[in-house]
Amino acid sequence: MDVDKLIELEIATRALVAELEQEIAVNGAAAGPPGKLDGTEGRLSRQDSMQHHEMAKDAQRRRQERLTALRAALERMDDGTFGLCANCGQEIASERLEAQPEAQICGQCR
Repeated sequence: MDVDKLIELEIATRALVAELEQEIAVNGAAAGPPGKLDGTEGRLSRQDSMQHHEMAKDAQRRRQERLTALRAALERMDDGTFGLCANCGQEIASERLEAQPEAQICGQCR
């Protein structure tokens, strides 16, 4: 991968990291404890509230996992292993890295 493409991907990855950090900070409260119910809600309202809470927790978990993977991609950029397949060692297609900079496996090994 040429240096210009690597720099472009690093800038985009850093932007994604900043965006995810912001989303995690903003949405952290939504993934906290479920809202208090005052007892006037029916069983379905409670189930709906619990379901929304679980979905918010799951979305927050996925954001955190992607943030961790993107930070690892930035580390690979620093150590020179970014863009190389973790299985076969071949280059990962730049199109794949543009769409998913945290990718560690090439299209053939996927």
